[in-house]
Amino acid sequence: MKKITNAASTVLMLGLTLIMLLPFAYMIIVSLQETYSPYLISFDFTTYTLGNYSKVFQVSGFSRWLLNSIFVSVSGVILTLCVCNLAAFAFAKKRFPGNDTLFFILFLTMCIPFPATVVPLWLMTGWAGLIDTFWPLILPIPSMLGVVLIRQAIVAIPREMFECARLDGCNDMRIFTKIVTPIIRPILITVGILYFSRSWNSLLWPLIVANTDLTKTLPVGLAALQGTTDVNYGITMAGAMMNFLPPFLVYVFLHKYFLAGIAGNGLKS
Repeated sequence: MKKITNAASTVLMLGLTLIMLLPFAYMIIVSLQETYSPYLISFDFTTYTLGNYSKVFQVSGFSRWLLNSIFVSVSGVILTLCVCNLAAFAFAKKRFPGNDTLFFILFLTMCIPFPATVVPLWLMTGWAGLIDTFWPLILPIPSMLGVVLIRQAIVAIPREMFECARLDGCNDMRIFTKIVTPIIRPILITVGILYFSRSWNSLLWPLIVANTDLTKTLPVGLAALQGTTDVNYGITMAGAMMNFLPPFLVYVFLHKYFLAGIAGNGLKS
Protein backbone atom coordinates (compact mmCIF):
# COMPACT_ATOMS: atom_id res chain seq x y z
CA MET A 1 0.00 0.00 0.00
CA LYS A 2 2.82 2.35 0.89
CA LYS A 3 4.52 1.70 -2.47
CA ILE A 4 1.28 2.48 -4.32
CA THR A 5 0.88 5.72 -2.37
CA ASN A 6 4.46 6.77 -3.09
CA ALA A 7 4.06 5.96 -6.78
CA ALA A 8 0.81 7.92 -6.98
CA SER A 9 2.43 10.89 -5.23
CA THR A 10 5.38 10.77 -7.62
CA VAL A 11 3.09 10.66 -10.67
CA LEU A 12 1.01 13.52 -9.28
CA MET A 13 4.07 15.67 -8.60
CA LEU A 14 5.49 14.96 -12.07
CA GLY A 15 2.15 15.89 -13.62
CA LEU A 16 1.98 19.16 -11.69
CA THR A 17 5.60 19.91 -12.63
CA LEU A 18 4.84 19.42 -16.32
CA ILE A 19 1.78 21.67 -16.07
CA MET A 20 3.87 24.39 -14.40
CA LEU A 21 6.58 24.12 -17.07
CA LEU A 22 4.19 24.30 -20.03
CA PRO A 23 3.99 28.13 -20.15
CA PHE A 24 7.78 28.34 -19.91
CA ALA A 25 8.20 25.81 -22.74
CA TYR A 26 5.62 27.70 -24.81
CA MET A 27 7.55 30.96 -24.31
CA ILE A 28 10.85 29.39 -25.42
CA ILE A 29 9.36 27.65 -28.47
CA VAL A 30 7.50 30.74 -29.73
CA SER A 31 10.56 32.96 -29.14
CA LEU A 32 12.53 30.81 -31.60
CA GLN A 33 10.19 31.25 -34.56
CA GLU A 34 8.42 33.97 -36.52
CA THR A 35 4.66 33.81 -36.02
CA TYR A 36 1.93 36.42 -36.15
CA SER A 37 -0.55 34.30 -34.28
CA PRO A 38 -0.14 33.02 -30.72
CA TYR A 39 -1.84 29.78 -31.76
CA LEU A 40 0.22 28.90 -34.87
CA ILE A 41 3.28 27.15 -33.45
CA SER A 42 5.71 25.11 -35.52
CA PHE A 43 7.55 22.13 -34.10
CA ASP A 44 9.92 21.96 -37.07
CA PHE A 45 13.26 22.51 -35.34
CA THR A 46 14.98 23.35 -38.63
CA THR A 47 13.00 26.60 -38.78
CA TYR A 48 13.98 27.76 -35.30
CA THR A 49 16.24 30.81 -35.06
CA LEU A 50 17.72 33.15 -32.48
CA GLY A 51 16.99 36.13 -34.71
CA ASN A 52 14.11 37.30 -32.54
CA TYR A 53 16.50 37.93 -29.66
CA SER A 54 18.52 40.35 -31.78
CA LYS A 55 15.39 41.92 -33.28
CA VAL A 56 13.90 42.63 -29.86
CA PHE A 57 16.75 45.04 -29.12
CA GLN A 58 15.90 46.86 -32.34
CA VAL A 59 12.41 47.61 -31.02
CA SER A 60 12.15 51.32 -30.30
CA GLY A 61 12.55 51.90 -26.57
CA PHE A 62 13.40 48.31 -25.57
CA SER A 63 16.91 49.10 -24.33
CA ARG A 64 15.52 52.04 -22.36
CA TRP A 65 12.81 49.86 -20.81
CA LEU A 66 15.43 47.33 -19.77
CA LEU A 67 17.67 49.96 -18.17
CA ASN A 68 14.68 51.51 -16.41
CA SER A 69 13.70 48.13 -14.94
CA ILE A 70 17.25 47.55 -13.70
CA PHE A 71 17.45 51.02 -12.15
CA VAL A 72 14.02 50.84 -10.49
CA SER A 73 14.46 47.29 -9.17
CA VAL A 74 17.98 47.79 -7.80
CA SER A 75 17.09 51.15 -6.25
CA GLY A 76 13.93 49.64 -4.74
CA VAL A 77 15.88 46.74 -3.21
CA ILE A 78 18.46 49.10 -1.68
CA LEU A 79 15.71 51.33 -0.27
CA THR A 80 13.80 48.31 1.04
CA LEU A 81 16.80 46.83 2.83
CA CYS A 82 17.71 50.16 4.42
CA VAL A 83 14.19 51.05 5.58
CA CYS A 84 12.98 47.57 6.55
CA ASN A 85 16.22 46.64 8.33
CA LEU A 86 16.17 49.76 10.50
CA ALA A 87 12.45 49.41 11.24
CA ALA A 88 12.82 45.71 12.08
CA PHE A 89 15.68 46.43 14.49
CA ALA A 90 13.61 49.11 16.22
CA PHE A 91 10.57 46.86 16.58
CA ALA A 92 12.64 43.85 17.71
CA LYS A 93 15.10 45.35 20.20
CA LYS A 94 13.93 48.85 21.14
CA ARG A 95 11.25 49.44 23.71
CA PHE A 96 9.10 52.55 23.21
CA PRO A 97 5.45 53.41 24.01
CA GLY A 98 3.09 51.69 21.60
CA ASN A 99 5.76 49.42 20.11
CA ASP A 100 3.59 46.31 19.86
CA THR A 101 0.45 48.26 18.94
CA LEU A 102 2.16 50.12 16.11
CA PHE A 103 3.69 46.89 14.81
CA PHE A 104 0.29 45.18 14.87
CA ILE A 105 -1.36 48.06 13.00
CA LEU A 106 1.36 48.03 10.35
CA PHE A 107 1.12 44.25 10.18
CA LEU A 108 -2.59 44.57 9.37
CA THR A 109 -1.72 46.68 6.31
CA MET A 110 -0.46 43.47 4.72
CA CYS A 111 -4.11 42.40 4.49
CA ILE A 112 -4.94 45.33 2.20
CA PRO A 113 -4.55 44.34 -1.49
CA PHE A 114 -2.39 46.73 -3.46
CA PRO A 115 -5.07 47.44 -6.14
CA ALA A 116 -7.24 48.91 -3.36
CA THR A 117 -4.58 51.58 -2.73
CA VAL A 118 -3.89 52.44 -6.37
CA VAL A 119 -6.39 55.33 -6.67
CA PRO A 120 -5.36 57.21 -3.49
CA LEU A 121 -1.71 56.57 -4.25
CA TRP A 122 -2.17 57.90 -7.78
CA LEU A 123 -3.95 61.01 -6.46
CA MET A 124 -1.13 61.65 -3.99
CA THR A 125 1.46 61.15 -6.72
CA GLY A 126 -0.34 63.59 -9.01
CA TRP A 127 -0.68 66.15 -6.21
CA ALA A 128 3.09 65.93 -5.62
CA GLY A 129 3.79 66.34 -9.34
CA LEU A 130 5.68 63.04 -9.57
CA ILE A 131 3.74 61.40 -12.43
CA ASP A 132 6.07 60.05 -15.14
CA THR A 133 9.13 60.17 -12.89
CA PHE A 134 11.08 57.39 -11.20
CA TRP A 135 10.09 58.44 -7.67
CA PRO A 136 6.60 56.83 -7.65
CA LEU A 137 8.11 53.66 -9.11
CA ILE A 138 10.72 53.33 -6.34
CA LEU A 139 9.25 54.81 -3.16
CA PRO A 140 6.25 52.41 -2.78
CA ILE A 141 8.43 49.28 -3.11
CA PRO A 142 9.30 48.82 0.62
CA SER A 143 6.48 47.17 2.54
CA MET A 144 5.69 45.62 5.89
CA LEU A 145 6.51 42.11 4.64
CA GLY A 146 10.21 42.94 4.64
CA VAL A 147 9.98 44.33 8.17
CA VAL A 148 8.23 41.19 9.43
CA LEU A 149 10.76 38.81 7.87
CA ILE A 150 13.80 40.74 9.10
CA ARG A 151 12.31 41.31 12.56
CA GLN A 152 11.83 37.57 13.06
CA ALA A 153 15.49 36.99 12.24
CA ILE A 154 16.60 39.69 14.70
CA VAL A 155 14.35 38.35 17.46
CA ALA A 156 16.07 34.96 17.07
CA ILE A 157 19.47 36.44 17.94
CA PRO A 158 20.36 35.52 21.56
CA ARG A 159 19.89 38.38 24.00
CA GLU A 160 23.29 37.62 25.54
CA MET A 161 25.02 38.90 22.41
CA PHE A 162 23.43 42.31 22.83
CA GLU A 163 24.22 42.40 26.54
CA CYS A 164 27.89 41.56 25.90
CA ALA A 165 28.08 44.22 23.19
CA ARG A 166 26.68 46.87 25.53
CA LEU A 167 29.15 45.86 28.24
CA ASP A 168 31.90 46.44 25.69
CA GLY A 169 30.59 49.97 25.13
CA CYS A 170 28.76 49.50 21.82
CA ASN A 171 25.90 51.85 21.09
CA ASP A 172 22.77 50.93 19.13
CA MET A 173 24.18 51.89 15.74
CA ARG A 174 27.36 49.90 16.27
CA ILE A 175 25.36 46.88 17.42
CA PHE A 176 23.15 47.24 14.36
CA THR A 177 25.99 47.51 11.84
CA LYS A 178 28.61 45.20 13.40
CA ILE A 179 26.49 42.46 14.96
CA VAL A 180 22.91 42.36 13.70
CA THR A 181 23.40 43.04 9.99
CA PRO A 182 26.19 40.44 9.43
CA ILE A 183 24.26 37.77 11.35
CA ILE A 184 21.00 38.24 9.45
CA ARG A 185 22.67 38.49 6.03
CA PRO A 186 20.81 35.40 4.67
CA ILE A 187 17.39 36.89 5.41
CA LEU A 188 18.49 40.24 3.97
CA ILE A 189 19.45 38.48 0.74
CA THR A 190 16.14 36.61 0.80
CA VAL A 191 14.22 39.87 1.17
CA GLY A 192 16.33 41.42 -1.57
CA ILE A 193 15.53 38.58 -3.98
CA LEU A 194 11.81 38.71 -3.18
CA TYR A 195 11.57 42.45 -3.66
CA PHE A 196 13.75 42.46 -6.76
CA SER A 197 11.46 39.90 -8.41
CA ARG A 198 8.33 41.70 -7.29
CA SER A 199 9.58 45.07 -8.49
CA TRP A 200 10.91 43.70 -11.76
CA ASN A 201 7.62 41.98 -12.65
CA SER A 202 5.33 44.78 -11.43
CA LEU A 203 2.89 45.90 -14.12
CA LEU A 204 -0.21 47.61 -12.69
CA TRP A 205 1.42 50.53 -10.89
CA PRO A 206 4.13 51.29 -13.49
CA LEU A 207 1.43 51.12 -16.18
CA ILE A 208 -0.41 53.94 -14.40
CA VAL A 209 2.44 56.32 -13.55
CA ALA A 210 4.91 55.67 -16.40
CA ASN A 211 3.55 57.31 -19.54
CA THR A 212 6.63 57.68 -21.75
CA ASP A 213 9.61 55.55 -22.77
CA LEU A 214 11.76 57.64 -20.41
CA THR A 215 10.16 55.95 -17.39
CA LYS A 216 8.48 52.80 -18.75
CA THR A 217 9.74 49.54 -17.30
CA LEU A 218 10.16 46.36 -19.35
CA PRO A 219 6.79 44.71 -18.46
CA VAL A 220 4.95 47.93 -19.39
CA GLY A 221 6.83 48.23 -22.67
CA LEU A 222 6.18 44.60 -23.57
CA ALA A 223 2.47 45.02 -22.80
CA ALA A 224 2.34 48.03 -25.12
CA LEU A 225 4.25 46.10 -27.80
CA GLN A 226 1.79 43.22 -27.64
CA GLY A 227 -1.09 45.63 -28.20
CA THR A 228 0.15 46.73 -31.62
CA THR A 229 -1.15 45.29 -34.90
CA ASP A 230 0.75 42.69 -36.94
CA VAL A 231 3.01 41.92 -34.02
CA ASN A 232 5.50 39.10 -34.35
CA TYR A 233 4.81 37.00 -31.27
CA GLY A 234 8.28 35.52 -31.60
CA ILE A 235 9.73 38.95 -30.79
CA THR A 236 7.23 39.40 -27.96
CA MET A 237 8.18 36.08 -26.41
CA ALA A 238 11.87 36.86 -26.86
CA GLY A 239 11.22 40.05 -24.89
CA ALA A 240 9.34 38.04 -22.28
CA MET A 241 12.33 35.72 -22.03
CA MET A 242 14.60 38.74 -21.49
CA ASN A 243 12.19 39.87 -18.78
CA PHE A 244 12.34 36.44 -17.13
CA LEU A 245 16.13 36.05 -17.08
CA PRO A 246 17.29 38.74 -14.56
CA PRO A 247 15.19 37.54 -11.58
CA PHE A 248 16.00 33.94 -12.50
CA LEU A 249 19.74 34.60 -12.61
CA VAL A 250 19.61 36.54 -9.34
CA TYR A 251 17.97 33.54 -7.69
CA VAL A 252 20.39 31.04 -9.27
CA PHE A 253 23.46 32.88 -7.96
CA LEU A 254 21.99 33.62 -4.51
CA HIS A 255 19.75 30.60 -3.95
CA LYS A 256 22.00 29.28 -1.17
CA TYR A 257 21.38 32.40 0.91
CA PHE A 258 17.72 32.47 -0.12
CA LEU A 259 17.12 28.96 1.20
CA ALA A 260 19.07 29.71 4.37
CA GLY A 261 16.96 32.80 4.96
CA ILE A 262 13.70 30.96 4.38
CA ALA A 263 14.79 28.12 6.67
CA GLY A 264 15.69 30.59 9.39
CA ASN A 265 19.38 29.61 9.49
CA GLY A 266 20.59 33.16 9.86
CA LEU A 267 22.67 32.42 12.97
CA LYS A 268 26.19 31.09 12.63
CA SER A 269 26.92 27.90 14.50
